[in-house]
Amino acid sequence: MTDNLTYQTFLEGKLKDLTVTGSYYELGNDLVNNLLDKHRETAYYDKKRPFSCVYGVTLSGCVQKQLAIPNVSCGYLVFLHHLKERHLDYNNIDSLQKKHNDILKWINQIIDKIRKERCTNKIKILKHSKSSLKINWKGLEYHIVVAWTFSKRQYCQFHYTQNNVHVYSFSSEELKVAANDLSDEASIHQRHIEKVDKISKPWKKFLKCNMYASLSLLCAYHIRERVDKNVQLAIMFLKVWQYIAMKRKSHLSNNSLEFICIGLSYQLKEQYQQTNTPLFQKIVE
Repeated sequence: MTDNLTYQTFLEGKLKDLTVTGSYYELGNDLVNNLLDKHRETAYYDKKRPFSCVYGVTLSGCVQKQLAIPNVSCGYLVFLHHLKERHLDYNNIDSLQKKHNDILKWINQIIDKIRKERCTNKIKILKHSKSSLKINWKGLEYHIVVAWTFSKRQYCQFHYTQNNVHVYSFSSEELKVAANDLSDEASIHQRHIEKVDKISKPWKKFLKCNMYASLSLLCAYHIRERVDKNVQLAIMFLKVWQYIAMKRKSHLSNNSLEFICIGLSYQLKEQYQQTNTPLFQKIVE
């Protein structure tokens, strides 16, 4: 037990200066405010703006999990629009895909317009596909996606906490409330995915991607509030190691690293209970 605490304290000390997430929220809000300003500017002459249906945004992923590492992690911004369940038509899923693509295309165009207006190299479009957009905004990378929710989430709406503040770090209690809310919605997503599986594999993939993005706060809750501190530290350690060892090469996603660490921790605990062998000895073996 003493050895475990010693190693945990050592890792905490090494990673302490890396776990600064405030700048992700600050620049995330700056980005969202710029998008909203441009949206208002075009409101008069462009009545069919794709962004008009978006009611809110959330910053989840590594940042909300409190596992972000500057220069390694990126902010995961999910822009949300409301879709009533009865309006989910399996014969018209192509239109939903187009809707998401159009919103991302509009965001991409606006960010590029801002970059040109300011003549700056601190704003860059890194990658744009039909399902996601990756940018560098004033020094931090953001991965941007679009998702629908079957109910409007008040805690994700623009200006929810205060004016011009849209993304924020959820407290433990706020995250628990959100998780309870999203757990109910998860079963709805899963039911539709199972139904679509019999119709079209590409549509199933689209619905699954939407579910992961839409429910990303639920994943943040499980990692941040339900996973042991030493497992969280192991995840961060592997992220740093992978970044150094595999830079510019194919590597595992953050989610994969998290699943590996969590799965391994369960196996080690189970073996320890069966053999009463110290965990670190098992790792060496």
